[in-house]
Amino acid sequence: MKNRGVRKILPVVLLLVMGILWGLQYAMIKLAAESGYNEINIIVLTLLMVSAFYLILVKVRGLKIPPNKETIVFLIIIAILGYILPLLATVYAAEKVTAGIISLVACLTPILTVLLALILRSETVSRSRIAGIALGAFSVTMVLLPELRSPDLGMLPWILLLLVAPLVFAVENIYVSMKWPKGLGAVEMVAGEAIVASVLMLPLFFVFGAPHEIKWQWTSAEIAIVVYVLAGIAESFLYFHIIRTTGGVLVSFGSFVSLFAGIGWGIVIFSESHPMTVWIAVIFLVVALTCIAASKQTYVRKES
Repeated sequence: MKNRGVRKILPVVLLLVMGILWGLQYAMIKLAAESGYNEINIIVLTLLMVSAFYLILVKVRGLKIPPNKETIVFLIIIAILGYILPLLATVYAAEKVTAGIISLVACLTPILTVLLALILRSETVSRSRIAGIALGAFSVTMVLLPELRSPDLGMLPWILLLLVAPLVFAVENIYVSMKWPKGLGAVEMVAGEAIVASVLMLPLFFVFGAPHEIKWQWTSAEIAIVVYVLAGIAESFLYFHIIRTTGGVLVSFGSFVSLFAGIGWGIVIFSESHPMTVWIAVIFLVVALTCIAASKQTYVRKES
């Protein structure tokens, strides 16, 4: 009887841990960006650490990434959509925007995924999905409107830049669900995506980055990058474990936890505060995510 109760509670506990780690990543990106570190350096160091981990994992498990043209093209596309574009957008905007706003914008991914799926007709139209899309759009409007009234547009340009991340994640979700190559396993796909992203970023690193600034000292930037990578690896394992043991419904609620975790980490680490409009936007976004999570079929993959 006791073991049965633990089995019921454990997935929820793991979901909470996953969401907290997910939210921590937003704060770590902001901390690294505010340290004065070159943005390209942050992205390259992050990708190298992530890809090194997955490369070791693939070798230890004796897995192989099929070297055919279809798989290579697939990995290049998802590397750009899943890592390079969202990381570029988030890192460049992070210094100007609060961790709470970053987490709020990131949580639009499930909503934009469903919207794109409806446009492409790979999703069934339902009232709950339409309501989720509408409420999600309204939550963003609540955040954007005050910035429009500012003489210098306030954080508006940076929030719009942040919107690139959930948009390309949504495109990646749909693309992966439609074009996943045969013979490519989930671990190989995740590993290949990170490794290819690292390879693609290296030329940008040497042209636009600042290799001479990397001194491998334990400053706040390096610590933030390492924590970001470790949190990302841990919550990725939790994500797939929850899906494997409970299905895809429970894990979709990770967005709720990460939203409040991101805001919480921002308050704890950066002493952030938010106007009432942001809290109202959070409420509408929670309702929107509830509508999306209530749908039976949603192609939603967590943010990288």
